[in-house]
Amino acid sequence: MPVKNSIMGVLDHGRQGGYTFPHDTLSMQEHPMPPTDFRLLLICLAVLFTISAGSLATGTVHASDDATASEPASSATTKGRRYLASDDPMADLAAGIDAAKDSKRLLLVVMGANWCHDSRALASRLYKEPLRAVVNENYQTLFVDVGYLDKGKEVINSLGMPVYYATPTVLIVDADTGLVINDNNRHQWADAANISMEESLEYFQLFSEYEANALQSEAKTDANLHVLLTKIKAFEQTQADRLYQAYALLGPMLHAYKKGDKEAFSQATWDEVRDYRYQVPLDVEALRVEARERVAAGQTDIQLNYPVYPAFSWDQE
Repeated sequence: MPVKNSIMGVLDHGRQGGYTFPHDTLSMQEHPMPPTDFRLLLICLAVLFTISAGSLATGTVHASDDATASEPASSATTKGRRYLASDDPMADLAAGIDAAKDSKRLLLVVMGANWCHDSRALASRLYKEPLRAVVNENYQTLFVDVGYLDKGKEVINSLGMPVYYATPTVLIVDADTGLVINDNNRHQWADAANISMEESLEYFQLFSEYEANALQSEAKTDANLHVLLTKIKAFEQTQADRLYQAYALLGPMLHAYKKGDKEAFSQATWDEVRDYRYQVPLDVEALRVEARERVAAGQTDIQLNYPVYPAFSWDQE
């Protein structure tokens, strides 16, 4: 889905870097032993480095870790690795909401993983000009680690969304109302690495200009439309439950693959789930559009045709 078209559709509805030590090829005998005081200094520095490295490895992504800081200078292998494990992601989310309210900005929640190329690409781009200036001015940013598709459910559910279809998933939240204002296209950043800087800039600039009253009026809609949208939401929840079951199968497989066990990974299974999770949000949005159009045309007793998806291959065994 083109970024520009999806943005305009929504608005029309209602307006670390690492330090590399050089490899020393000399033997111990080729290096004179340093003086005692200097050796003590080296020991102290080694201890401090170990503590610091441990903190970075287990560090929490706090809600205050927003895009006002510049992207740490890093190598190509660490660039964009902003998705760190959190001891309490819900506390991070609450802090992010409070910070967004205090600064009168929107909350930008980016759900992704460091193993994901597109997640890293988006995280890195958010720190590059000219996008960085727009994000700094208009958004309080929170990165949420989804692990190996086994984390993040409570965060996205608390924001009223049933599931994340993609890594990364972008949620733009009005901190005062709790509304996710980019609900209709939150999943499209699955292809983030191939979305240009120009398109990214347009996307975040447009959403920064939304009008809260317009989205609230969308919620206070025609009774018939409300019934239809409620049924569509229930349909989506059913698909979300099915997708979480697929994630439970894929997650360990993906983890093993990233750890070097190539035999544990099934490309066919990955592709099967990918096709499903890409298709569902498109179908859900098509149902919403159809519901709005038919209600606007004055139709009553509307029956929508919900798509039926084939069983996963492993369910047929």
